[in-house]
Amino acid sequence: MSDYNLQDLAKALNGQAVGDVALQVTGACEPQDAAGSLMAIATSQSYVERLPLGQARVALLAEGTDWQALKLSGAVLVPRPRFAMASLTQALDRRWRSGRPEIHPQACVDPGAQIGPGARIGAFCHIAAGVVLGENAWLGSHVSLAEGCTIGPDATVMAGVRIGADVCIGARFVAQPGVVIGADGFSFVTPERSAIENVRETLGDSKGAKPQAFVRIHSLGSVVIGDDVELGANSCIDRGTIRDTQIGDGCKFDNLAQIGHNVKIGKNCLICAQVGIAGSSVLGNNVVLGGQTGVSDNLFIGDNAITGGATKVLSNIPAGRVMLGYPAMKMDAQLEVYKNLRRLPRMLKEIARLKKSLSDPDNRP
Repeated sequence: MSDYNLQDLAKALNGQAVGDVALQVTGACEPQDAAGSLMAIATSQSYVERLPLGQARVALLAEGTDWQALKLSGAVLVPRPRFAMASLTQALDRRWRSGRPEIHPQACVDPGAQIGPGARIGAFCHIAAGVVLGENAWLGSHVSLAEGCTIGPDATVMAGVRIGADVCIGARFVAQPGVVIGADGFSFVTPERSAIENVRETLGDSKGAKPQAFVRIHSLGSVVIGDDVELGANSCIDRGTIRDTQIGDGCKFDNLAQIGHNVKIGKNCLICAQVGIAGSSVLGNNVVLGGQTGVSDNLFIGDNAITGGATKVLSNIPAGRVMLGYPAMKMDAQLEVYKNLRRLPRMLKEIARLKKSLSDPDNRP
C-alpha cells in the first residue's frame, strides 16, 4: 500500500490539511512516540499536551487547535478526532484485506459453490456445496463454510473461522480469527422432570429428582446475521432449536462472546468481551452489554439499555435502563449499596462500642 501525504489523508477524513500538505505519512502513533513520518494521534487535550514529549512533525488534531504553537510542520484538523481514527486507521492498516483476488491452490472449493467476482480465498479453506460467497469477499486461511451458507459482498473472514450449514450473513461482515457460527445450541432433556426443572419452578427445592441421563435436542434452526456486523475473536453464535438465532444490522461483538440458541439481538448493539446470553433471550436496538455480562434465558432487554462490567441479568430490563451488579439493579442503586457495604466494618465497630457502653453503667455517655 502506498503512503499518504497530508492532503490525501485530509480528503479521506473529511478534514482540513494545514501546513506542508505534501508531507508523507507512513504510520500513526501516540504523541510521545512520534517522529519522522509517523502521525501523532491527539484525540483529546491530554494527548495534545504530550506532543512536546515526542518529535512529531505531523498530527491529527481537533478543529481550532493552534497547530503552529505546537511547532508542527503540518496537521489534519477534523471536528471529532476519535471518529476520524476509524477512517485513518483503515487507510494505514497494511494487513486489512491484503493480497490479490484469487483462490489459493490449496483451498478446497466445491463445484457447486457460487463464488462472487473479486473474492480471495486463502490456503486450506473449505467451501462446501451450495455456499454463496458475495463479491469482493476476503477469506483468510483455514476458513470453513458449510453446506448452503450465504455470505454477502465485501466480507472479511479471518483465519480459522467456522460457519455452519445454512447460516445467512449480510454485507460487509467481519469475523476475527476463531469465530464459530452455527454450532448446535446447548439443548438437552431428560425422560422425566429433572432437578433443574424443579429448581426453576420452586426457586430452590429440587424435590428429590433422581439422577437421569441427558438426551440431545437437535438444532433445526440456523443463524441469520444482518449487514455490517463484526464478531470478535473466538466468539460463538449457536443456531436455533426450531426458529433461527438472529443478529441485527450493525452489531459489534468483542472477543469470546457466547450467544445461545434462539437469541434475538436488535440493531447496532455492542456486545463486549466474555458476555454470555442464554437461550431465547431478546435484546432491543442499541443495547450495550459490558464485559462479562451474563444474561439468563428467556429474558427481554429493551432498547438503549446498558449494563456495566460483570453484571448478571436475572430479570427483564426496560428500555433505557442502566444496570450494574449481581443481581442486576439500577446503576445508581448498586453504587449506593457498594458504598454502604464499605461502611459496614466501621458501623459494626460503632455498634460494638455502643453495646459495650450500654452494658457498662460507668461507661454510658
